[in-house]
Amino acid sequence: MALVEAITLISDGQVPDAIYEQAAANLSKVEISTVEWLSVVINAWNRIAISSRYPVKAA
Repeated sequence: MALVEAITLISDGQVPDAIYEQAAANLSKVEISTVEWLSVVINAWNRIAISSRYPVKAA
């Protein structure tokens, strides 16, 4: 989850080495790539929803 958070906050700077190294210790390169792409897609959809003022209703 720290890797996802760091990707979400990428405008603050690169993913910190410590976070990437922690991810690399637990995930394969393919798994890291998958997490990165999923983070990018989720963030893209969130940005579209927010900028479009899409109403989000609590369940």
